[in-house]
Amino acid sequence: MDIAIPHDVLSEAPDEESKVRKLGYIARGAAVFRVEKVLIYTYGKDVDWDEVEEMKLLLEYAATPPHLRKRVFKLDKRLALAGLLPPLKIPSHLAPRQPSIGDVVEGIVERWDGYYSLVYIGGRKYAKVPKPYPIGARLIVKIEAETDRPDIFRAIVLKNPPDYWGYKVEVRPFGQLAEGYDTIIYTGKEGRSICEGLPRPIGRTLVVFGGPKAGVDEIAKMEGVELKGLFLNFVPRQGTETVRTEEAIFAVLALLNYASVCSVGKPTAKS
Repeated sequence: MDIAIPHDVLSEAPDEESKVRKLGYIARGAAVFRVEKVLIYTYGKDVDWDEVEEMKLLLEYAATPPHLRKRVFKLDKRLALAGLLPPLKIPSHLAPRQPSIGDVVEGIVERWDGYYSLVYIGGRKYAKVPKPYPIGARLIVKIEAETDRPDIFRAIVLKNPPDYWGYKVEVRPFGQLAEGYDTIIYTGKEGRSICEGLPRPIGRTLVVFGGPKAGVDEIAKMEGVELKGLFLNFVPRQGTETVRTEEAIFAVLALLNYASVCSVGKPTAKS
């Protein structure tokens, strides 16, 4: 499942610290519910592209394994407050330790050794894999054996991780959000109440959230886009005037997770 948030989702945050913390909540919500991609969508003419790029950078930083961050990201003033981002603690973020046979870890190609690539996997350890991959390429490797050096292990490259490995980040115009998805779910106060029926996501699913300045229905009108999909209110009888995007992510994805993973039938009463 993927989610989409507007480019101005941080517009009501009073300072830079609040902006980073808000992005941290979004990153945590995405990780908790195994989101595969976070789309930042743009609309209107007043797009602050510097802020869009900063949002993308911070969300990518949060999703990157801590042992790789210094090698993936250069010194950047936009990351000065990245320490405020909460840890995701997903399988790819496990703290570096003495690698064991069978361990799966993400690393970055640091140099070549003949036909082999040496992949840094944290803790001053390296995985040696066949084939000279591009320097700087990020690979998911599985440790297969020790070598005659205590800091290098033989490994193979995995095409797909064995567990949830975090999300990717992409920027798209609002009008192109639906491309490539089987199910689109728009969320908003004006949508149909989920009391009428909780949807079960089918195929590749995108959940679109509104922002502080406009809901998805208002954005669609501004952009001249017809909402082709489900438009639902996941928080009927909300007690607050608005539901913040980071709050809505947890509320909506929790219900969709329940619908897709758990039984939605009523429990049978015991006699």
